[in-house]
Amino acid sequence: MADEMRRLLDYIVDHLVVRDELKSIELDAPPREPAETIESDKKQAVRREAERADDLANAFARGLALARRRSGMGGVELPLDDRRPEEDRMADALIRFLVSHDLASSRTEETEPLRYTYHISIDWPRLEAIAQRAGVNLDRAVEKYTTSDGSRR
Repeated sequence: MADEMRRLLDYIVDHLVVRDELKSIELDAPPREPAETIESDKKQAVRREAERADDLANAFARGLALARRRSGMGGVELPLDDRRPEEDRMADALIRFLVSHDLASSRTEETEPLRYTYHISIDWPRLEAIAQRAGVNLDRAVEKYTTSDGSRR
């Protein structure tokens, strides 16, 4: 995965995903929960989210690159079919790291019982603002990640 794309993902994880997770731990903790338990839960959450980012990093980059390419061709949504394992992982990554933090939206379309196509719409201006805060040139990151046919370099 290109370094800039990973830097963007790491920024999103550190500043949005983990932040929200830590807030939830504090808000959901019982009133008499020992501080050590809360701190342990927080450390586990940070570790879990970092591992999840590692696992989904390539799917995140690929999905983001495909969405950017599609938007450049006039498409607003990126359709991802959960019957295709690679597309299912891209949908998982984009929903987890972007949709869950208002950097994209999604809608689902049932293709057969319990199977779906996810239609992801990236909020490019919001994501660009996040990329700038991360010190990432979003256009360059996407360009470095893909070739003209959309395959990974």
